[in-house]
Amino acid sequence: MTRARAEELAAAAPALAPAGPRPSRVPESRREILDSMPRDVKAFLAVAALVMVAGLGWLFLAPPLPPAAPAVLGYVDASPPPVPRATPPPGPPFKLPWWK
Repeated sequence: MTRARAEELAAAAPALAPAGPRPSRVPESRREILDSMPRDVKAFLAVAALVMVAGLGWLFLAPPLPPAAPAVLGYVDASPPPVPRATPPPGPPFKLPWWK
């Protein structure tokens, strides 16, 4: 293509307006975000929020723990065995002259 032909084409083409800022691909509102999600993701998020709210409610509003169960039929936990006493070293019942 010659320079003359390029100038003719440039003159014949309509003048383009300067390009403005490109639109962002990031959604700007919650509605756009919710509309872009599939139904299964929406259902998963709803169930997860429901479970979290129920768990927090149970954590703060749970009934008090019942008192400890009483002993049944006379059973009582055994105490630990007594500590054995130290035995004295072996020796004769009476003092002998050769015993050290």
